[in-house]
Amino acid sequence: MFNKRLIISLSIFFIFMIYTSSVKHKTRNLEKKINNLNSEIGVLKKQFKDAKTDYVFLSSPEQLKKYLITLNINDFSIYDASRIFFSTDQFTIYDDKQTSLLNIK
Repeated sequence: MFNKRLIISLSIFFIFMIYTSSVKHKTRNLEKKINNLNSEIGVLKKQFKDAKTDYVFLSSPEQLKKYLITLNINDFSIYDASRIFFSTDQFTIYDDKQTSLLNIK
């Protein structure tokens, strides 16, 4: 009787020990993957910030005028502020208004 309880207790202990070890290794692998992804996200955020800075600088009106002067392009048209859309939703709303006005006429 004593030997049977001891064997069952030891077998349960070893099963839980093996299970705990496998869970530990899996979580360690997941943590490594999360750290790798976080470092990649950091790099991409930095690249995105640099790209936004470049876009703002290169698309500023003063910079565009400098490019036009450098390229000797004198014949260019200037857009009104009303023709610049900040999102595709604004463009579709504007486009819908235009088509409804054409249908009324």
